[in-house]
Amino acid sequence: MLPKNQNAPLDDDDIATLADLIDDAASRTEEPLSLEGLDGFITALQCAPYPIAEADYLPVLFGQADPAALFADAAGYSRFQALLARRWKEIARALAAPIDSLTDPHALSPLIMDWEGMLDDMSKQEAAALRAEGVPPYASIWAAGFLQVVEHWEDDRALPPDSKDEAFVDELLDPLYVLMTPPEEWTDEERQTSREDYVALAIWSCYELREFWRDRGQAPRR
Repeated sequence: MLPKNQNAPLDDDDIATLADLIDDAASRTEEPLSLEGLDGFITALQCAPYPIAEADYLPVLFGQADPAALFADAAGYSRFQALLARRWKEIARALAAPIDSLTDPHALSPLIMDWEGMLDDMSKQEAAALRAEGVPPYASIWAAGFLQVVEHWEDDRALPPDSKDEAFVDELLDPLYVLMTPPEEWTDEERQTSREDYVALAIWSCYELREFWRDRGQAPRR
């Protein structure tokens, strides 16, 4: 079989392979690694004020100075890097696309786990066991991955003390913090908006944050 184009979007098989590689690496670290969290993490990197090199962000993601050591072998790590690079480009294209609606096929589509759909496909016994372990709220892991970048490189987002833009940036991040917050801790005001709508607001925030830093000449130069 011919190797896939390095610019090709991930297909279902690629996504499954990437998920398996992440899950396998997660078994060797205490970091909460997952495909959904990874997707939020690399999305945030592309909305950051300054470029962050792979050699700097992978140790943060994996919680280890040598991420390669978490994979079964060198081939697995190389496969992970190749799939990560393709997903990175896919997200970059989506964020650069001039869209008017999130239904546009070119719009950013995060890799968010449909836990409820997965539970529906399980036997009642399997679903009950998984629910007993605790099912993450929809998009909470994606939001957590995104905010891991925001908080780890918080100093990069520092604006002048008298800047009025700080409140604007905080407002853009609000939907992500809401998604990461356990639903039982939502305020009455937050409960007036559905989780699905918060996901949409968070995706639009990705576009606006990227554009915000680009307008200031601080966008990632990749």
